[in-house]
Amino acid sequence: MKNKLELIILILVLLVLGIGTTIYKINVLGFSFNPGKKTTVWTVESTINFEADGGPVTVSLNLPNNSDNLVVTERQIQSPPGYTYTKVTENGVRRGKWHADKAEAGPQRIYFRVNIYRRHRQPTKPVTPPAIPAVELSGPYLRAAQFLIQKARTTGKSPAEISAALINMLNDPEKNDNAALLLKMESDGRGSLALLQDLLYMAKIPCRTVRGLVLSKNNKNKKLSRFIQVFDGKKWLLFNPKTAEVENPDSFLLWQKNQESLIEIEGGGNAKVRFSSLESQILANKAAIKGGHHQHSWLIDFSIYSLPISTQNTFKLLLLIPFGALIVVILRNLVGIQTAGTFMPILIALAFLQTKLIVGLILFLTVVSVGLIMRALLSHLNLLLVPRISAILVFVITIYLAISVIGVKMGSEVGLNVTFFPMIIISWSIERMCVLWEEEGPKDVFIQGGGSLFTASLIYILMINKFIGNMTYAFPELLLVVLAIILMIGTYSGYRLSELRRFEPMGRE
Repeated sequence: MKNKLELIILILVLLVLGIGTTIYKINVLGFSFNPGKKTTVWTVESTINFEADGGPVTVSLNLPNNSDNLVVTERQIQSPPGYTYTKVTENGVRRGKWHADKAEAGPQRIYFRVNIYRRHRQPTKPVTPPAIPAVELSGPYLRAAQFLIQKARTTGKSPAEISAALINMLNDPEKNDNAALLLKMESDGRGSLALLQDLLYMAKIPCRTVRGLVLSKNNKNKKLSRFIQVFDGKKWLLFNPKTAEVENPDSFLLWQKNQESLIEIEGGGNAKVRFSSLESQILANKAAIKGGHHQHSWLIDFSIYSLPISTQNTFKLLLLIPFGALIVVILRNLVGIQTAGTFMPILIALAFLQTKLIVGLILFLTVVSVGLIMRALLSHLNLLLVPRISAILVFVITIYLAISVIGVKMGSEVGLNVTFFPMIIISWSIERMCVLWEEEGPKDVFIQGGGSLFTASLIYILMINKFIGNMTYAFPELLLVVLAIILMIGTYSGYRLSELRRFEPMGRE
């Protein structure tokens, strides 16, 4: 009873770990079971033009950050000869810096390119809103601001509704004298967006001005657009100050916050930055892996995706073997199919991957048939086990060589594929089949041989399935689920399907 309880707990733990990790990778990291599913990726290029004075030059560009919806990866730099690039963080702001000890006087151009991947919305983290500063207004301007705030609150109580109402009033000053008065005050100062920010501060609504790029299929030589973000108590809402609409954060690349400078230059001047974007499609799992690497997700950094590509290709095949073992367990323990050796069908299936199914079946039957004939000849010599197996191994290699040579002479290279079959396993199988023939008769030999080929064929079909191949590579944690199923089948001690035929006469009676 204790052992059974321990087994149940182990199975449940394996199922929870395997299924839970898979769900996390789908919902959070953006993986997909569909190998052909694609996701959108944008290539954003910023072009920096400036005039160098002819001496040392340092150019500093504000860098875009990841958001809940977008991941910034794969930075590419193209700059004139003599420039070095470094990435620094100044006062919490990430910046890219280019420096040249002596730049040629005149026009200079630097390209900075990033790839932007859309990802599934991340779990919401607690957001601490910035402190609300005091706003210095007096006299008629203070009364006008208070009137606008009071009127905005009549349209709704939520921060989003109040913000939208204030934006609409500031955008239509002809119908609101108070808005016109405040805009006139700011006409020679910071502008309407700064005025909107002050009004939101007075309404005790956390907010900040931002600049970013609205991602689209084909943007050319664009400037960053100005927006205002409003904190609604849980998350930041992105408002368009021209339309009072909440923008979709899935297509907005945040580049600057508040008073962060976009570009700074020492040793030059007349700096201008223009932005272009291009939309394309890539496989969703490829984007999820790249995004996970950039975010330093431990599920990506400590997984098959951190291995060299050549090693990954090897493990793509190895990860399929447990599914082959599951088929063997199901067919042997539940169906009752007999095989020559427990896991020989898996090895045969691996050989079929190289030879293809029909060719593999023909080559396997040829090798085993000739091997059985030669083994029968050895039985009259009364050899001991090890010498007999060794002799069979020599026969098998000779058969391999003969098939390959004959195939080439006949103008076909199909026979060369015979070398993919594991010769040691084939030798043992021939020996076991001969012993079985002597003890039980040819019927059992054909049953086990046919069962092995049938099982190997099913495993081969599973291994060449693109859906299964993608699933094992994208979700290797599903091997824990396979292990749990194998453990469950291992506790089954009832009748196999093939054994139910024994009760057929009772049914007729």
